[in-house]
Amino acid sequence: MCDPVRQHYEYLDAVNPVDGNKFTVKISCDRMQNVARRGKGHVYEMAYVLPEVLTKPKAIFAGLRKDEDEPRERGSFGRLCYVGSPSVAYRSNGQRVEPWPGQVYLVFVSDENVAYNWTWVKADSKDLNMPKEFDKRFKRRVL
Repeated sequence: MCDPVRQHYEYLDAVNPVDGNKFTVKISCDRMQNVARRGKGHVYEMAYVLPEVLTKPKAIFAGLRKDEDEPRERGSFGRLCYVGSPSVAYRSNGQRVEPWPGQVYLVFVSDENVAYNWTWVKADSKDLNMPKEFDKRFKRRVL
């Protein structure tokens, strides 16, 4: 899983919001180990859903307005939020299921291109591909 030579990160492809090309997002091995302790469903979500959203986002937003969206690590500030409608979801036991109805998946990426949080949230009633109150939650849409 995590290779110590690679400085304690795993690397994923993502859409660069500046030019639409590919760039790299990192996930710390510590974060991956913490997720693994939460069960199979969380591991499968991290392995399959998170990369799908990073490479096929419905939108990317810059600038977070809500405190709960900010990273908990010191010295790291939220920069981007990738929004997606993944093709699958996973139950806590790891069972693959249809995506959760009325929800979208968010991946938060820091200024250092580290994915530090990801979660399912309610979709906006006016646009089911966006999170609820996305216009209040983020400063601007970049893709």
